[in-house]
Parts: sequence; C-alpha cells; structure tokens
Amino acid sequence: MRIEEILDMLGNETRREILQLLSERPCYVSQVSQELNVGQKAIIEHLELMRRAGILKSRLRKIEKGRPRKYYGISKEVIFEVKIGQSFFDISDISPVLDPELLETLPKLKGITKKLERVARLRGEEKLTELEDIHNELLEERENLDTAKRVVEYFLSEIRDEIREESREKELEKLLF
Repeated sequence: MRIEEILDMLGNETRREILQLLSERPCYVSQVSQELNVGQKAIIEHLELMRRAGILKSRLRKIEKGRPRKYYGISKEVIFEVKIGQSFFDISDISPVLDPELLETLPKLKGITKKLERVARLRGEEKLTELEDIHNELLEERENLDTAKRVVEYFLSEIRDEIREESREKELEKLLF
C-alpha cells in the first residue's frame, strides 16, 4: 500500500478509532459499532475500505448459536514516520524488514535476534520469562536508537542550514563580482 493511501485513510477520525480498537483485539462489526457508538452501516463501509486497501484482514469464526461472525483485525505492521521542518518534509516507510547486513552494524540487536531464535524452542513459564526479558531489552534498545536518531536529525538539520547559507553567499558573490 502506498503511503498516500494510508495517510488518506488516517485522515478520518472514525477509521483511526477503529484501528486503535483493532490494535487491541480482533472484533466483529457490531462490537466496533457499539464500542465507538457509530452506526453499523458506516462501520462496515470503513472496515471494507481498509480491508480492500490491505490494512485489515477478516476471518469468519463460528459461534455456538447462530451464524459465523466476520472478525476484523490488523493485517500487517505498517510503520511510517513523518518529518516536518523549516527546510524539509519527508514521509518514510519504516515497516519492519529484518536485514542481516543491518544486524551486523547493531550488535545488541543481533544478540536479541539470536535470543528470540532460542526462545522459539521453549515452552510455558520459561518461555514467558525469557520473552519478558527480551521485551525489556528491546524497549531499552529502542530508546537508545531513538536518542541516536534525534542526534542524527539535529546534525542533518544543522548541515542543511549551513549548506543553504554557504550557497546563498556563493550566489551573492557571483552577483557582486
């Protein structure tokens, strides 16, 4: 899905509320309707639009009494970031892709990946404990990377400003001489 399509979809408050709800758990139409206090017809239209766009998936589930229900859930991770500054505007798709070459440059993340592979073979309480530890390590690593990213963004902004200033001075010199 193109970023422009996602941004258009997120421009609607009801769709954002639906996505928030579905990020917590899959739901069927009347659950979403009741939770958000929005008519079922409108909810169906929003859900189908997002399903056709690939943001949501649907699955029929049998229930004890009555017809099967169609549950909706978020189909895949779609992560993007918007950067707005005085001299730039950028929207980047940063959806997760596990790149082995990238892991070589990030030893802590590479170690966490190896732990995840090992934990996949565990079961029960031991697995739960290990996953909680890995979760905490990932939160810490994300904070470190976010901090590093803010520093890089600051330097990029400073350098862009300097380049712009130097370019202006050069243009001014050409005009004067």
